[in-house]
Amino acid sequence: MHPKSKTSRASAGDSMKAIILAAGKGTRLRPLTYGIPKPLIPVHGVPVLNWVVTNISKCPGIDEILLGIADGSEEEDIDEKNVAESHAKSIENYVKHIKEFAGLIKTIKTPQRETGGDLKHIIEKTHLQGQKIIVAYGDNITDIDIAGMLKYHDACRKKLGISATVALFDVPKEDISRFGIAEIEKAAGCDLVKSFVEKPTSSASKLANAGYYVLELSDVYDILPRGKEKVERSVFPALVKTKKLAAFVTKLPFWIDIGDMESYLKAEKTALQGTIIPPPMTDKGGKS
Repeated sequence: MHPKSKTSRASAGDSMKAIILAAGKGTRLRPLTYGIPKPLIPVHGVPVLNWVVTNISKCPGIDEILLGIADGSEEEDIDEKNVAESHAKSIENYVKHIKEFAGLIKTIKTPQRETGGDLKHIIEKTHLQGQKIIVAYGDNITDIDIAGMLKYHDACRKKLGISATVALFDVPKEDISRFGIAEIEKAAGCDLVKSFVEKPTSSASKLANAGYYVLELSDVYDILPRGKEKVERSVFPALVKTKKLAAFVTKLPFWIDIGDMESYLKAEKTALQGTIIPPPMTDKGGKS
């Protein structure tokens, strides 16, 4: 990964921010995540965070990535609070010392209010109300065309006035209960989400949320939850009702969630077999 400087990136088009939500506790990966923050868990020797940043950094016009990490402020259990604070320090230190991240990533501490509450917190802290942003989840390994998704989003917004676009990909029928699943319909050459259900027990559709989406905050900010709630259970269903959520249906060469130990071991095995190639990583001392 070789992101350009802020100045050169912004000159490629209208500059915009990307947000990576990475404040999850990683409880299903314990005891591993008592010591290692979930975003820094390595797959083939490279932290998951690098895989996500690589996807985003390939998109021209993104001049800054805001990385949401836990601050432990709302934890009642002292051990959980200590773990959250330790994780935050580890991630901050890591980001500071990776050459590819220089001038690109800014960490923002969040209260761990799920994807919706943390997203609103980051937006308010960085005064992004009214802007267009990319959002990515920090625990997925994939290779997605974010520039293509943005181009599609802009076209559908011009045609239909949509407020958000979510990336969807096809998953095996037996896996639909692990995902947010969408049904789509055609309108003016665009795919609109006509229903969105988080982790259904059954569904005719197999189109799953890839963990990447575009939000027009001028439309969406007011419906983002302030409390502990997921975007998938609050914002997406609200946008579906008003036909304002577009679907960027894409084929992904791979998609692996490291949410639990089984998935993590699968990711590691796949990487070791050479099916997926990890991004480069260099510290500021020049060591590879």
